Amino acid sequence: MVVVLFAAASALATSHVRIVRLSYLDGKVQMERSPDQGLERAMLNSPVVEGSRLVTGSDGLAEVEFEDNTVVRLGEATEVRFSQLLINDAGDKVNEVELLRGTIYFDALSGKHEVDRVVAAGSTFVVRRDSQIRFLMNGDQVQVAALGGEVELASNSQPLKLKKNETLTLDSTNPGAPVVAKGVGGLALDRWNSERAAYQTAYSYNNQPYGSKNLGAFGYQDLAYYGNFMSVPGYGLAWQPYGASSWAGWDPYMSGAWAFTPGLGYAWSSAYPWGWMPYHYGSWAYQGGMGWFWVPGNSMNGGGVATNWQPTAPVVKGPVGYVPPKPPTPSTSGPSPAILVGRIGSSPAYLPDGPVPPNFRSVITDHSGLAGTKTGSSFATGSTGFSTASHNSKAMNPARANTAPTGHVFAAPQAPGGAYAGHGAPSGWSGGYWGATPSHGSGTATHNTGGTTHTTGTSRATSTANHK
Repeated sequence: MVVVLFAAASALATSHVRIVRLSYLDGKVQMERSPDQGLERAMLNSPVVEGSRLVTGSDGLAEVEFEDNTVVRLGEATEVRFSQLLINDAGDKVNEVELLRGTIYFDALSGKHEVDRVVAAGSTFVVRRDSQIRFLMNGDQVQVAALGGEVELASNSQPLKLKKNETLTLDSTNPGAPVVAKGVGGLALDRWNSERAAYQTAYSYNNQPYGSKNLGAFGYQDLAYYGNFMSVPGYGLAWQPYGASSWAGWDPYMSGAWAFTPGLGYAWSSAYPWGWMPYHYGSWAYQGGMGWFWVPGNSMNGGGVATNWQPTAPVVKGPVGYVPPKPPTPSTSGPSPAILVGRIGSSPAYLPDGPVPPNFRSVITDHSGLAGTKTGSSFATGSTGFSTASHNSKAMNPARANTAPTGHVFAAPQAPGGAYAGHGAPSGWSGGYWGATPSHGSGTATHNTGGTTHTTGTSRATSTANHK
């Protein structure tokens, strides 16, 4: 099996096909990994490859993260297909997403060697670097709003650029020119999008040494939020999730799923929010009195850049009697469905003494979700938003956009030797902190048990982190 997976991974590498991450789920979300697999329940941290399709239900939210921390976020009642995920002959990473219906946010942080495109209503839009663009599609009509940066309508006879605070409305059945208007209408989903952006900014982009825009390892921000790095004799740099040392019966493969991925066979999809890097790079080990920890090892290629992606991280040393997990054998005569391991609920898993995942949805005013886009609905002529018949008015009415609860404030952890401003240590922690060691649930950070509150003693004055 190892030989087969290695050969498949090598074939993927030589064909320039890339693997990205399903980084967030909330509510009902389905995924089609290949046309012959069909739709099935989406699993957090599943690998996403070219041709994959994601569909959110009326209460579903999802996010896909690319290697450079660029993300695509799916609102409720949305369907997308990743039509291109590759490296072209010039060495550029190409991210092309086909929007079939609903609402997406394309948050592009890519550099000069990234190409980000959205195909909607028969037109191709190129998202420029450091831009955040919202796309709403209903039938043959699409609305594109530049929340920040720029986007270009490339399939027009003459390329049309849309700049910050401008909105474009296009109907593929109308031969006339697209309508461009000043201003961007606010949606309730905008706050959820900003919550996710604030979290990633606080725990990855602006952190040293926890991460930076140059870090080639997506999922790094979750390591900073849910655990801490330390030095372990005989292993070197290691990471451990908060709560792992105080739960004697826990092991890293306790909760998740085996998700079939074309070209790779079955790969592990962890149910933990931090479960991407520790399961696709490096290895896991166990030490008495300390518990399980993840060792990046040679997968960290100088300067903290992660390389050598693998379907499942091996266990190099487990406790006495521990049997390392083995991926199932894919079917040779039909679909290979995902295989659940442990109790997989509708919310991300977490360790009892560790941080409770923030409820990012809590900032949306209306929790009933979208009723979905309705066939036959249309944009109001020349408007900057859908007509009132297009969406559930309670969930999408811009007039209610400023009545949402205040968003979370995400405080970034400090550099080694500084005061630890993130989450406190779980009881029984025996590893070495990079900073001070407050107790969990007091001091600078607290979490409630319902997963809906995250407060910190250090505020971060950015527009994306605070909502009024």
